[in-house]
This record gives sequence, C-alpha cells and structure tokens, in this order.
Amino acid sequence: MHFSTTLLLSSVFSFSLALPAGFDPTDLGPLPKPGRLNISYSRTTYSQLSGSLGKSGPISKPFTIKAYSSFEPSVHLKDITASNGKFWVGNATGSYCPPTVADCPVGNVTVLQAIEGGVELVVALPEGQKIGVNEKAEVVFVNSTDPMPVIPGRKKPANFFLSDNPIPAPPKFSALIYSGVGKATEYTACPITPEGPWQVFVTIPEIYDFPVPGGDVTDCIGIDALATDYTGPTPAAYQYARR
Repeated sequence: MHFSTTLLLSSVFSFSLALPAGFDPTDLGPLPKPGRLNISYSRTTYSQLSGSLGKSGPISKPFTIKAYSSFEPSVHLKDITASNGKFWVGNATGSYCPPTVADCPVGNVTVLQAIEGGVELVVALPEGQKIGVNEKAEVVFVNSTDPMPVIPGRKKPANFFLSDNPIPAPPKFSALIYSGVGKATEYTACPITPEGPWQVFVTIPEIYDFPVPGGDVTDCIGIDALATDYTGPTPAAYQYARR
C-alpha cells in the first residue's frame, strides 16, 4: 500500500501508565477505512512529553507492546516482537537458550520492563538485554554490557521510557516512547514484503535516506506502541535472538 512520504507520521494518542484490568484491544473501536492517515486525535510534541522523559525507575510491571495503526489493518493491534536483534510487527518472537541451561523459558513472547534510565527485555541472561536505536534508525536490542550505536548527527544514544504524563484526551494508554532522536512517540514500520513482516524504526527525517526493507520508504507507515501488562511467567526468555 503506497502513500506520500508526507503521510508517514501517525496519529498519536494520549496515555496513562497502565492499561485497565481486563482491557480488550478491540475496545479502541473500529479501524478507520484505509486511506489517508487519521490525524483527528491530539498530536503530541516532545515538549508536552518532557515530564515523562526522566529516569524510569525499576517500578514498572512487565509489559508487552502492540502496534496501533489507523492506516494498515495488517499491523493494527498486532504484537511488536523481538527477533534477530531488531523489532517487528507480524513476526514471531525469536529467542535462544544454551543447551547447558536447564528449564529454559519458553521464549515465544517479547516482554519488557522499565528500569532505572531506560527499558530492558525481561530475560534470564545475566548481563541482560536493553533496547535502543542503531545508526540506521532501527529499533534494536543488544546485551546490556555492549555499547549502543548513535545515529549520525546525534550526541548520544536514544533512550526508551514508559509514558507517565498523559495528555488529557481519551483513550488513555501507556506508550513506549523515546528521547534523544525523532518524534518521541512515533515509530515507522516498513514491510519486508507487501504481506509483511514489518520492521520498526524511530521516526526521524533521515529515514528517507536510509535503506529500508523492501527498498521503498513510501511503503512505510506510522505506528504508535501501546504497552499492556504482561501476567505470564518471567523471565519470558533466556535471551532474545540477535541473529
């Protein structure tokens, strides 16, 4: 599905720190008919979110994330998953457990949590795994002891947070947001093939200059990342697969 590059930016919703108990994603209502991006909701700016971009202490419950798209039904409310060192919509979670480890977690769901100064994947790997943005604007994860790349022209790596300063307009949800690059709340999803899966990037002007899956940035769409509580066993994986 093609659209002008001027339509990459998604509509942004307002958020609170936790989804209601028993929340059903279909409560968001019907998906708008395909066409121009629906931008009737309040747009969020970096300055409006500045209150939520401080350190995220180790106080959040584990959570998963879903893509919200008012433009693409095949992406709307689908899980955002970790695999091959990157994040995807419409792709299975990829994980690995050494054969020497007994009682490996199942590793088929991508689970995150807020920690002091950022967001990490919930894994058994002793050094942990953290999420960030590489030099190509891809949302990635690395072992926590590894350095995080920096997008050219930026002074430091991007960092991720759970929103805790909602803008007063319904519906209110937690969101996975970021600082240091781009639009703070908005992500760009680009399809590998017309049927997917979709790779997740941060939304920055330079993305037009970066190679994207499928080779055509006008196939990409804007998405938001909604956080929902995870109540299953943790850690959810020994480690998420980086290759």
